[in-house]
Amino acid sequence: MSPFSIEQDPRPSISQSDFGELVRSFNEITSQLERTHDTLRAEVAELKHELAEANERLRRSRSLAALGEMAAGIAHEIRNPLGAMALNLGVLREDLASMPDSLVLCDRLAGSVQGLDAIVGDVLSFARDTRVSTRCCEPLELINAALEANAPLVDRVAVRVEVDVRPGLSADVDPGPVTQALTNVVRNACEALETAPDRAPVLSIVVDRGLVRTTSDAGRVEHLRFLIRDNGPGIPDELKERIFNPFFTTRETGTGLGLAIVHRIVDAHGGTLTLEDATPGTTICLSFPTAADPVPSEPEASLAEAVRDRIQNHEPRRSTP
Repeated sequence: MSPFSIEQDPRPSISQSDFGELVRSFNEITSQLERTHDTLRAEVAELKHELAEANERLRRSRSLAALGEMAAGIAHEIRNPLGAMALNLGVLREDLASMPDSLVLCDRLAGSVQGLDAIVGDVLSFARDTRVSTRCCEPLELINAALEANAPLVDRVAVRVEVDVRPGLSADVDPGPVTQALTNVVRNACEALETAPDRAPVLSIVVDRGLVRTTSDAGRVEHLRFLIRDNGPGIPDELKERIFNPFFTTRETGTGLGLAIVHRIVDAHGGTLTLEDATPGTTICLSFPTAADPVPSEPEASLAEAVRDRIQNHEPRRSTP
């Protein structure tokens, strides 16, 4: 062998076309990874938002339960003397039968006592330990009962009612309390529509199924949802955090316990009560667990597991050389 001979490299060289294909594959994988990262970041933000809402609902439910126990004791203490006042007023009316002017004063006092007794009754309804006995019900029957209870108000405001119940749906609820809850929400919607005379009042009730995150340590669970929407003036942003609080009301009359009672009823069913975005107007969503076993949309027990599951399902597509 000549001392000046050069051994050739046995490894095959990469052609320019192969190198270009390699670069294109690398760029494609990089782009796919960037899109996956953006998708995961958006989904993590959504999961955090859902968990925050679930924790807020849980905190609110616990606060209402504690307040209900306190209110029950106070209401009973008030109702006893109110009963004695009503009894004594009845006796006084008999003694003043010959004095019409005094009877007028007695009637006014009796009216005030009745008003206070009605408020105490609302407080006890809110504070009552609601025990439900669920059975399979037709959602349309519950809606019709709530609309019938509000028929005078619906007619007075001339509300156009639109009902959309998806076929094949059934509600596994206690019909009495749920009808009361729907009645309260429909009444609030009609009263809101009464304050917006500049548009034709419309009340929309939709029943469907959706996935709801009920607690921070569970996945989404399938619920039957009642979405009650009005096209009224809506709720100011600064009041949205307070509308479920007991004794909060923007009207001159009423105890402000309507939605608080609804909240207790929904909680007793293991459901959720939320204020949904709507423009114009307001949408209140009452959701109740379906009779079927929970159907998790994501098999996670925590946010970390949810992210890990999403990463496993977002492997980048390999390019074919």
